[in-house]
Amino acid sequence: MPKISDMRKRLTTYMVLLLLASAIMPSCKPEEEYPIEPTVTFKEFTFADTVLLGNTVKRGTLTFSFTDGDGDIGFDTVSPRQNTIFMTKHKMVNNVLTQMDLLVDLNYFVERIYKDDKKQSVSGDMKIEDLNEYSMSFGDTIMYKFYIVDRAGNKSNTDSTGLIIIGN
Repeated sequence: MPKISDMRKRLTTYMVLLLLASAIMPSCKPEEEYPIEPTVTFKEFTFADTVLLGNTVKRGTLTFSFTDGDGDIGFDTVSPRQNTIFMTKHKMVNNVLTQMDLLVDLNYFVERIYKDDKKQSVSGDMKIEDLNEYSMSFGDTIMYKFYIVDRAGNKSNTDSTGLIIIGN
């Protein structure tokens, strides 16, 4: 039976690899200029059925784009670890969107994109996988809100998935 900490480590590894791949790919376009405060923009949220501990659950994947004008996204891997991505989960209760109290925070570590302190803009996509829905029923409505924070402490805008209706 996998532990939550093992699943979080795997999720962090996948996310860091994806983030690094998108940042390393060469580009022929001239370098864009962005503000030093990061920005995030929701792209998509998808579900796939998966079996976890013998139960079929909905495995959610959130994809969003980001930009940062000085490229200081992510942190060193030495302790103490600091999170870059912060999320909250909301559920529709009596036609009111209510933030859910979760056993595990939806905050994620991202490794430094650039190893030096050279100021250069960065943009790309981040993908968060394994947003599993255990206790949701067919027709339940949820939403995720998210933002990122760079090393200088600049907080991005907060974006959301919009309403997500759980299917069967």
